[in-house]
Order: sequence, then C-alpha cells, then structure tokens
Amino acid sequence: MASHPLLDRAQNRPDVEGHLRQLRKQRLMEQGNAVYIPPQAKAGLQTSDESRFRLLEKVKEFIKSEQKVFLLLGDPGAGKSTFSRALDRDLWNAYKKDGDIPLHIYLPAIDKPEHDIIAKQLRKLELTEPQIRELKLYRKFILICDGYDESQQTHNLYTSNRLNEAGEWRAKMVISCRTEYFGLDYRDRFQPGDRNHQSKLVQFQEAVMTPFSETQINDYINEYVWIHQPLWEAKDYKQALDLIPSLKELVKNPFLMTLSLEVMPRMMDPGEHLSSTHVSKVGLYDHFIEHWLERGKKRLGEKNLSPQSRAAFESLIDEGFTRNGIDFFKKLSVAIYKEQDGQPIVEYSRYKDERSWKAEFFSRDDEKQLLREACPLTRNGNQYRFIHRSLLEYGLALAVFDPHDLRQSTTSLPSLGRRGSVSSVSSFEMRGADEKEIRSVERGPDLSSPLAWRSFVNEHSFIQFLEERVQKEPVFKQQLLDYIDFSRVDKKWRTAAANAITILVRAGVEFRWANLQGIRIPGADLSHGVFESANLKGADLRKVNLSNVWLHGSDLSEAHMKDVQFGELPLLKFEHNVLSCMYAPDGSTLATVLSDNTINVYATTNWERAWIWSGHSKDVNSIAYSPNGDLIISGSKDCTVRVWEVATGDCLIIFIGHIGEVESVAYSPQGDVVASKDDCTVRLWDVGTGDCHSTISGFGYIIDIVFSPKGDNIAFSSIDDRIRLWDVATKECRSILIGHAFWTNSVKYSEIELKSVSSTFFNFEPMPFTQNQR
Repeated sequence: MASHPLLDRAQNRPDVEGHLRQLRKQRLMEQGNAVYIPPQAKAGLQTSDESRFRLLEKVKEFIKSEQKVFLLLGDPGAGKSTFSRALDRDLWNAYKKDGDIPLHIYLPAIDKPEHDIIAKQLRKLELTEPQIRELKLYRKFILICDGYDESQQTHNLYTSNRLNEAGEWRAKMVISCRTEYFGLDYRDRFQPGDRNHQSKLVQFQEAVMTPFSETQINDYINEYVWIHQPLWEAKDYKQALDLIPSLKELVKNPFLMTLSLEVMPRMMDPGEHLSSTHVSKVGLYDHFIEHWLERGKKRLGEKNLSPQSRAAFESLIDEGFTRNGIDFFKKLSVAIYKEQDGQPIVEYSRYKDERSWKAEFFSRDDEKQLLREACPLTRNGNQYRFIHRSLLEYGLALAVFDPHDLRQSTTSLPSLGRRGSVSSVSSFEMRGADEKEIRSVERGPDLSSPLAWRSFVNEHSFIQFLEERVQKEPVFKQQLLDYIDFSRVDKKWRTAAANAITILVRAGVEFRWANLQGIRIPGADLSHGVFESANLKGADLRKVNLSNVWLHGSDLSEAHMKDVQFGELPLLKFEHNVLSCMYAPDGSTLATVLSDNTINVYATTNWERAWIWSGHSKDVNSIAYSPNGDLIISGSKDCTVRVWEVATGDCLIIFIGHIGEVESVAYSPQGDVVASKDDCTVRLWDVGTGDCHSTISGFGYIIDIVFSPKGDNIAFSSIDDRIRLWDVATKECRSILIGHAFWTNSVKYSEIELKSVSSTFFNFEPMPFTQNQR
C-alpha cells in the first residue's frame, strides 16, 4: 500500500523505507568472491534428473502465482543455502519502493521459529517495534527460510505462524531442507492448511535440486580459476576429472566441487598417472581440513599478534599446530552434538557461559582464540557455526575414528569369547589381513565414543563418512565388529552396536553364515544387507529396518522383533477389480481405475482417499497425469475423454468426438495438448479451450501413440507395420519409419529426440529418422 512521505510524517507513521534501502545495499554487497553457478532442479524426488529446469525461473514463477509455499529439497552440499542467498540478492536487486520485501531467514539462528518468525528476524535486523507493526499492517513479504533440517524442526512453519490469516503477516514462503530429513509424509510439514483439505495442494509446490551437469561443472571450474587464480589451470582440473571417475562423480555435488578444487593441487600433480586413483568423500574432507588449518596457521603467522598471543601461537606450533587444530575441531563437533543435539549454531556470551561447556571453545584464552580463528568457523555477532553443515558431521565422524590417532599397542580389551565359523564375519576375524598386526594397533570399543551415547542410524551424511572409513581401514572395521560382539553380554553396548552394524551394512559388509546369536541392535538399519543363513537366534531386533534384507536360511527363533520394519508399502483393498493405476509425477497422489467405472485418487502422505470420480458410463481404459500433476485425463469405453482437477476433484472438460471406445490417452510434455485414440483415429485436443484441433485417421488400426519430448511431434504405430511421425503444428505426416516385419506394439522416444524406439512381438530396435524420410 503506497503512501506519501509527507502524509506519513503527518500521521506519525514510522519510516521503514529508509531502513529497507540500507538493508538492500547490505545484501547486494554480500556476494564477495564466491563462485556461483545457477542451479537446476526437478519437480519431485521420483522425477528423472533428465527433466531438469532452471530453479531461479521456477521460483520466480511461484512468486508471481497464487501459491503460498515453495519447498526446496536437496542432498547435503547440493547448494540449497547458496541458492537461498542468491535468491535473496536477486529479489533485493529487483526491489521497488512499497514492493514485496525479501526476508532471508537462517532458521537455526531463530529461537522457536514456529511462532512470530517474521518479527523475530526483523528484530535481528534492528528494526524498531513501531516499524515492525507498520510492516505487518501494510506490507507483504517473500520469506526465504533456509535450514529447516538444521533447526531440527517438526512444525509446519507456514501454519504455525498463521501466515496470511486475518490480521496476521502476509507472506509467501520459500523453504529449504535436506531430502534425507523426512519420511513419506514430509509434505504435511509444509502444505498450507489442513492435511486432508486437498484444495490446499494448489498452494504448494516443491523442487529437488539436481546434481551438476557436465556443463555446470565446466562453468564452475572456469569461474573458480578466474576468481581465485589457483596453482592449477582450468585444463588441469578438467584433465584430473576425466581421468578419475570417482572424483568426477563426487564433484556433481556443489560443495564437494568446492572442496575438490581447493585440495586437488595438494593431492596430486597434473602430470602424474591418475587413471587408477580413487578419491572418496571422506578423503576430500581429510585433505580439506588439513589444508584449511595450514592456511590458517600461515595467516596467523603473518599477523601482528600481541606478545601473549605470539607465545601461545609458538607453543601450538611446537606441539603441532595442525593436529591441535584438528583436535579442537573434533572436540567442538562432539560437544555440539552432545550438548545441543546437533543444532549447528552456538551462541556464546562471556558472562552467561563462562562456566558452561562453551567456554572450552569460545573463551578469550589465547590458544582457544587462535585455534578458533584457524578453524572453518564463521561468526555472526555472538553466534558461531561451521562454514557448512557437513563439516560438523565430518568432525563428529573424525572423533569416532581418526586414522592419525592409531597408536601401537599390544593390549586391548579382554576377549568375550568370539564364536562362529572362522570364515564368516560373525567370527569377527579380519579377512585378507594379518590379525596380529591389526590387533597390535587396535583400540577396543570405547563407551565414550559418540557411537555409544546416541543413535545415528538416520544421520545419513555422518554414516557415509564412516562407511568409507570401513572400506579403507581394517582396524575401524574390527572396532565396529567388537561393538556388536560386546552387545551380546551387556546391554550398555546396544546403541553402539546398532550404529556399528548400520555402518557395516552400508559399507557393503556381508554377514553370510554369521553367528550373531544374542546381539542387541535395536533401531539399527539393516536395509539391503546380506544375512544369508545368519544365526540371529535371541537377537534384539526391535524397531530394526529389515527392508530388502537377504535373510534366506537365517535363524530368527526367539528374536525380539517388535515394530520391525519390512519396508512394505500400504495395502489398498477395493470391492471392484483394479484395471490400472498411476502415480503423479512428483509421487504426491496415486490414481486407481476400478471396474465400476470410477477413478479413486489417494494422497500418498497418509494414504487416505481424496476423491472418487464417477462420470464415465463404461470402463475407463486409460488415464494420464499432466506433467505438473495438477490434472488427470481419462479415456473410456463410453467414447469420451474427461479432464479432472486433482486439487478440487472437479471434472473440468469433457472431450466428445470419438465414435469408438477411447483406448489410450496421453499428455504433451508441455501439458497444453491431449492426445486420445480409438481403434482407427487419434484426436488432438486443446486443454485450454476443449477444441479438437486435429484428427489423424486413414491408416487402419492404430496401436500406440507417444509425444516427442518437445511435444511438437507424435509417433504412432499402426497395423500396417509402420510408424508415422505426425507434426502437431502443420497437421501433416512428417516421416514414415519402415523396418518391422510385424505390427509394432509400443513406440517410445529417446530423451534427446534423435531416435524412436519400437518393438514388435519378434524384435526390438532403435530406429533413427531424418526430416525427409518417408
């Protein structure tokens, strides 16, 4: 609501626009020399990475729409936070007076963001209470909420903050979260309104960030070299990626790309033989943290330190600065998990916290200040956090097992009577290694280990670091096996044992013929594990995930199996026969066609039936979702095609024109055209107007139809053993493909649209085509 400045002063209204101008100036200066490549995304978790789109364009479409919440999902390091900050800058750059106000909120930094989140963030930005009231009354916001998973939220922040209700803040919300943070019902935490009120689905949109493409990787390397001027040239990085397949796969993740470019020059020489080199994620982090600390050491050495600080610095160097830094880094990571349950931001006030655990890391002690300055920490006022969440998880994993900490020792914890076949993992012998050598350096199970005091089964990024350690460090593998063995006789080891066996299974360790009798591993994740003929008699398997586990011949007698998860999806039962079913492109709904001529639509978040659509007078032969999942089309034996809206359950359009039963239907990739087929005719319908703008006939019985990826052509097969390519715009046959000796049952396009693939009863072949083939 625009107003004149003189009128504002006359009415004694607080000035907010001046403060917003300062905030805009500050935001536009924050990019610095960071490398930023615009990310791409896809529509849902089940959608192919090939169906990617430019994320910024999609979010801008959302901002202009009537939708209220945009959920951005991505793996750790996928670039969610980087994009959130870039979006904030982009919106501030386009900001006009009295327009919608972008408000970037890092959720872990807000106390109880489920209530009054906007006012709390504005207070952090030093707006006064009158200014905040003014903004609530007259302005709209675009909230960019980053780090839902890091704040360990379970609330629906849109509904708990009562956004857009009468007398409340008016705002749209873009909110980011890790994909691994949720179960199947994650949309309930973000959709506006009641979970069973399906009309609210139209107010919600989601996108999943996709890995870097080849083009994005090259663009990132070129920009990185141009900005940072490293030792290597762009061609050196690209050569290394081409020669090391494992590294090329890792750098599809933006944060791992950053780490890789930082440490590659110190890990290898560009001229050395690289094709046999294997680079792991944990190996990259090992090199990165050492490189960061050594760089911090050099920076501190060049700094004008006070005499006391200089003496402390020299003392740290004498003891080994980098190793001291790594110990500080590990201990801080453990403390954050132990004292704050992994909440990544630490707030430190000298007078309030000088006797708390925080003082060990954030006091004014000279050595602590130096180590803190050298570590990968960032500070905002009295708040500290690691520069990336994954570094916190890596630090904790390093505290569990650090290869540098191995010490020669001839003693270990006393044996508890290992049992089982000497050739099985259950006997806890190390295959392909000298047992004496391993036991000479082994550190036995330790109750002070993070694995012993908390379950990390669902901390996938943390588990991944440790599973890679298992694959490289036989000693660590033996320690984990010892945890499992110790759990047989003392339940105090059960948490550690559950974590240990989860890590081992993820690392690909098989437990064929293993003697696991009496082990205690409640809550472990054994999914996809191999336990063929394993002895699990009397084992504590309560709440264990046994999805897709190979248990052939295993002994589960007397095992405690309450709340065991077998990974079975819900079973839907119907009174009538199911003729067909189909998931929405994003997996949010499931449509089923029944023999009573109805279509039943279920929400996959709770598997409750949202709609029963009746309207067809005969069997429904075919259904198809629109590309965005908002609409469903159905073709029936009653010779009609119907268009249904998923959000409201309404039948929007009925296409009438076929003289025979409609056998199949298809949406164009753009969602603006529907194709429907009876026995000898294909009709193309305009979804917006309901008009039939093209009819294809005269080729005998038509077997199959499919749109090209661009939607400009339709391929269809007919009983004359030929495939025809029909131009949607010109309404003409563009090409005829000849080659099959029998009629063609199915036709598909490749993603790049250079080939059509077809099959008959007797063969299957790709068929290249050209513009003039006829």
